[in-house]
Amino acid sequence: MMSVNEVMANYDTNITNISHKSGISKTTLSNAFKRPISTWTIRILNGVATAINESPEKLLHLLQGDQYSLTIDDQAQTIQGVKIPDPEIYRNIKFSVKNNVMEGWQPSRADIEELKAFAEISHPELNQRFKEIFGE
Repeated sequence: MMSVNEVMANYDTNITNISHKSGISKTTLSNAFKRPISTWTIRILNGVATAINESPEKLLHLLQGDQYSLTIDDQAQTIQGVKIPDPEIYRNIKFSVKNNVMEGWQPSRADIEELKAFAEISHPELNQRFKEIFGE
């Protein structure tokens, strides 16, 4: 992940050159560069990408790095591409994953496979402990 200043330095350009090549005013560019990338307009993103001879996707990758994506498909009952056929196990894993992602966890496909394997095995000691805590 790079700052916009680092991108400009790496591509041997500056705001004046970007303005000239993109047709976007230096003031507009300067204001955009002070804000998070997620607030940039498509026009700004495309203009900067054009000015450095890169695709907008490549520019976003340079500026944002790899972005984590949690993929849940309720129709297919998949999480991160892992099929969980049992509807109850799927709902429980989905609930746990979504809550932990909100806390910063970024589960991989392997993490979901591990959760699925654990959930599919009977755990009488955990069931007993659950009953002791919450009743029947």
